[in-house]
Amino acid sequence: IKVIELFAVIASQREALKRANIEHEIVSTAKTTKASRAYELLHGPTNNLGDIKNIDRLPKADLWTYSFPCTDISLAGKMKGFDKGSNTDSSLLWEVQRLLEVAKENDELPKYLLMENVKNIVLKKFMPLFQAWLDYLDSPGY
Repeated sequence: IKVIELFAVIASQREALKRANIEHEIVSTAKTTKASRAYELLHGPTNNLGDIKNIDRLPKADLWTYSFPCTDISLAGKMKGFDKGSNTDSSLLWEVQRLLEVAKENDELPKYLLMENVKNIVLKKFMPLFQAWLDYLDSPGY
């Protein structure tokens, strides 16, 4: 399967696919330069598209993984949340929505989405936003 890893720092999803013996090809990643260095030390060079906010369209792939920053929903963070337009690190989740909309317009939606994040996303404080995300994912049939 062709895979795009968004917010991949150490590529935990890539490693999971490898350990599960699932044949895959990483088409591209999207991460900052600092994260890119860590990723490439572990996995070698990859097609890094850079900061997700600056990506207009993702290449076609079967699976998108997205471990969006948890800093603003984690107990270790400041619990600022991930409201759309809030400019918190965790609000980068909504960039995935934007890119899914572009993929939908171009008839290139991935077959599968894999989100990884911290358990706090289902806290009472954040559950309405997470439910909004789940409701959005229902619209294209995920």
